[in-house]
Amino acid sequence: MEKKKKHILEKTAELYLKYGIRSVTMEDVSREVGISKKTLYQYFKDKEDLVNQTIDNLIYQNHYEKAKKESDNAIDALLAMKNEIGRIMKQYNNNLEFELKKYYPKQYNKVCRHKHDDIFENTIANIKQGVSEGLYRKDVDAEFVAKLQVGRVLCTMNPDSGIFNENEIMSFKVFEKGIEYHLRAICTEKGLKYFHKQINKD
Repeated sequence: MEKKKKHILEKTAELYLKYGIRSVTMEDVSREVGISKKTLYQYFKDKEDLVNQTIDNLIYQNHYEKAKKESDNAIDALLAMKNEIGRIMKQYNNNLEFELKKYYPKQYNKVCRHKHDDIFENTIANIKQGVSEGLYRKDVDAEFVAKLQVGRVLCTMNPDSGIFNENEIMSFKVFEKGIEYHLRAICTEKGLKYFHKQINKD
């Protein structure tokens, strides 16, 4: 992707995450990036095009792969991904998905499909790595656990499910407890000791 366009998409994503989609205008984006609206329209034909490309760029960032490359083992990778998601949640406007669902339904459905596939595939990859490292139990059914992960994350983090209220959904603590619950279910004794060591640092 052209460097300038990538920069525009990244800055636009920051604005959408912070303020929502509807309130951010093309003028806001051009001002944030430091270009004229005329220049912005050379990259995107209209706001819908900008929204679609921004969301595509955002959802296809594989946070787990990045965390895996920077980690020594499966548990560290999962904890690093947790921290990255936490960073995103701090700047996340909880109206974003509501606005996508209402005003950009095709893009919303794409986000939902990607979330499902991303969680499923990354969970399986993490479990296989952890088993090979002796941190996760050999008898773990990776596909079954991955399906549980998809259901747990997409259901508990969905305000329409009625499981958690809006404040709880946006709480990093709830997300963190979900990761801990997951690891306690699949870790070997060696894995649990390592996990406790990591979370008790500092």
